[in-house]
Amino acid sequence: PGSSPDPKPSPPAPKDTTTKEPVLTRVWKKVKHEAQHYWHGSKLLVSELRRTTSDLLRLIPFAVFVIVPFMEFLLPVALKLFPNMLPSTFEDKFAAEEKQRKLLRVRLEMAKFLQETLRESGLKANAHIVGSDAFKEFFRKVRSTGESPSTQDIINVARLFDDDLTLDNLSRPQLVSMCRYMGINAFGTDNFLRGAIRSRLLQIRRDDQAIDREGVKELSIPELQAACQARGIRTYGVSPGRLRDELAAWIQLHLHNRVSGVLLILGRAFNFDRMPGEDEDGKTAIIQSLQAVLSGLPDTLLNEAELEVDSDKASYKQKLEVLQQQEELIEDEEEQEQKEDAARRAKREADERSKREEEARLAQSLLPDTELQPEKPVEEARMTTEQLKELGEALQLLSAKSSVLKERDELRALMEENLQAEEDPKSPSGALTKRIRTMLTKIDKQLQEYDERVGSSLQMISCDPQGRISVQDLEKALAVIKHRPDEEVGQAVIQKLDVDKDGYVELEHVLGLVRQEGLGTVIDDEAQSIIGQGRELKNSKPRKEDIVQE
Repeated sequence: PGSSPDPKPSPPAPKDTTTKEPVLTRVWKKVKHEAQHYWHGSKLLVSELRRTTSDLLRLIPFAVFVIVPFMEFLLPVALKLFPNMLPSTFEDKFAAEEKQRKLLRVRLEMAKFLQETLRESGLKANAHIVGSDAFKEFFRKVRSTGESPSTQDIINVARLFDDDLTLDNLSRPQLVSMCRYMGINAFGTDNFLRGAIRSRLLQIRRDDQAIDREGVKELSIPELQAACQARGIRTYGVSPGRLRDELAAWIQLHLHNRVSGVLLILGRAFNFDRMPGEDEDGKTAIIQSLQAVLSGLPDTLLNEAELEVDSDKASYKQKLEVLQQQEELIEDEEEQEQKEDAARRAKREADERSKREEEARLAQSLLPDTELQPEKPVEEARMTTEQLKELGEALQLLSAKSSVLKERDELRALMEENLQAEEDPKSPSGALTKRIRTMLTKIDKQLQEYDERVGSSLQMISCDPQGRISVQDLEKALAVIKHRPDEEVGQAVIQKLDVDKDGYVELEHVLGLVRQEGLGTVIDDEAQSIIGQGRELKNSKPRKEDIVQE
């Protein structure tokens, strides 16, 4: 009667509908995953050990002279058989001074590198790399499901592929097609084609910077059409207003968004037959081109880009695949270069053989063998391009009053550039500027100490007021170069350089041959003034084809 009513029974708890896999299945999956993990890791370890071992084997020839007693007495024999073991161009008593001089040049090059880093650091600070999940999701949409990514997704992923990464993974047919599309000569090895494309892209980037400063609207119609043609933008049947929009979009992507120029060129080639404009999704032609070229990139390039995005999370299998692909590319390039070098050597030997046979037949028909034989070595004596370059460097160094004149000029230019960067309020890093300034000052002191210690001790050759050097001085220069020719060849070359047979050779004639070969050896101002004082050039000069091998 006074009791409370019975409580209502609570509803039954919902049953867990998720079914767990059997223990044996889960254990098998775990064991299989770990086995694959260790298998790929072991293969990667073996590949790395093989590469490291091959690198260590290169140290064996140098270790023999230290380990074996009295082995150092065979150093002259080893240097005779393997002259490339010497680190410098000059030998004997000049080796120490030349080594110090090269060390100063290395430090000077390091200062140049830091100077360029300071100049470009402002641009590199804006680079944005998306995560690995976004990278995989983009290529899942583009290459698997067929979904259309947004414009920002395309730009974000395109920025992951720099010029070097893209060019190194393109096949030879793609490189040849790209060269022809850009109007570049498509003959040569793969490395030569990649270098030509990089040079053209660097030229386009400089042009983009100039156009960005002045404005696209300032270009005349012929200039606008020429700029669009250089970038692969279609100009036929397109209005100037549309061309300006396309060029502005190119500059925005190439300079400000830092999209690879190789991808932009390839994208233009993909959609060159389409008129510039927008599609239903509001994407411009250049964005459509990027989407098309990203969808057709080779798997080797995608694997490397994905590995660069997040290398810490990459599996051993991915690293091993990328390493194997890179080794295959290197082997293919080396095999191709060896074939082309062998073909060139065979052609050169065949030409020389046929030329010698023709000359021998002609000589036999005109003169007796006894009179013909002494003249043959003189006529056929030639110097290689490398020997001519070393001779020019030796003459430049041995005839100068100071052996670091060229380094001082480069250091002076770097110090002026550093002062301008320090005064510029827009300089991205003042601390780095001061650090480079300190480094340049230290290098200047080292150059001064080296010049005071060495001075003109390397000056073995002196020019007369007519700018001539004696035949004996020329023989000294030939004797100290690294790849010196044989004594008979050297004497024959000296006879050809001494065109008037008076025992003197004009220094300008020899350096002129070096400049004709495009070797970059330029005589300093002091030596140039010595040559120019009271000199009248002679009409007779040695011919390049008589001195240098083709």
